[in-house]
Amino acid sequence: MARLLVVQQIADDDEILNRLPGLENLHVEHVTTAAAALRRLADTPFDAMLLSPASSFEEDLAFLEQARALRPGVRAVFLADDATPEAVIAALRAHVFAVFTRPFHPDQIADLVRKAADDHDWDSHGIRVLGASPHWISLRVSAHLVSADRLVTFMGQLHRRLFPAPTMDLLLMAFREILLNAIEHGAGLDAGKDVRVDAIRTQRALTFYFRDPGPGFVAGALPHVASAGDPISHIERREQAGLRPGGFGLMLSRQLVDEVLYHPMGNEVLLVKHLE
Repeated sequence: MARLLVVQQIADDDEILNRLPGLENLHVEHVTTAAAALRRLADTPFDAMLLSPASSFEEDLAFLEQARALRPGVRAVFLADDATPEAVIAALRAHVFAVFTRPFHPDQIADLVRKAADDHDWDSHGIRVLGASPHWISLRVSAHLVSADRLVTFMGQLHRRLFPAPTMDLLLMAFREILLNAIEHGAGLDAGKDVRVDAIRTQRALTFYFRDPGPGFVAGALPHVASAGDPISHIERREQAGLRPGGFGLMLSRQLVDEVLYHPMGNEVLLVKHLE
């Protein structure tokens, strides 16, 4: 059974750490200080840690460094009252598994906590920062579905101040679909391959750039994806091919963002959302 260590400071009166759903299959232990957590880690291996919002981002990063000196493979999920883009980038560089800020959504947090605890094949370098500033970040993402889930969360934290929550949710849905297409079809779900992802914020737009290592595709010639004229029949073809449920990425992305641009080869994509 996977083991989760919850570090919940005494001063933290937020009940989010005590009511996360779906953790019944995890062995969960609680400690109230970072020092107690380090003592527990020295004695017992844990797969993942959940850190309370009562501590600062800087304290959490310093604690994580100490924790990994004891347990190099431990994954960490941070909860924070708030996080600047610079703090989120620092978390990415430190290979934090996920970051969540208020308002907290228990289902989303629990989903990433479960994946952090259960993903024994997790590669700490699944998301690598090539270069970063608050306005432009370049990443290499391993072709692993968990890496996609993690990156969607990080992108939401990086850019949440730009749009109202409903708009941000739709943008992240389009981002996720294009990223999954790149991982699944471009990289063939080969975790040894990378997908290039850039997020670029200008004064007028937020643009996501994707490049996968695959041979590309010809628009309109993909039997496993939905189209506006035929949004259903691809589902059976995906089942026959053993693909995950989905195939709506190309159609959805065109409806959820302002511009979708494909390179003629088909292995590079731009998603553009104009700032209001």
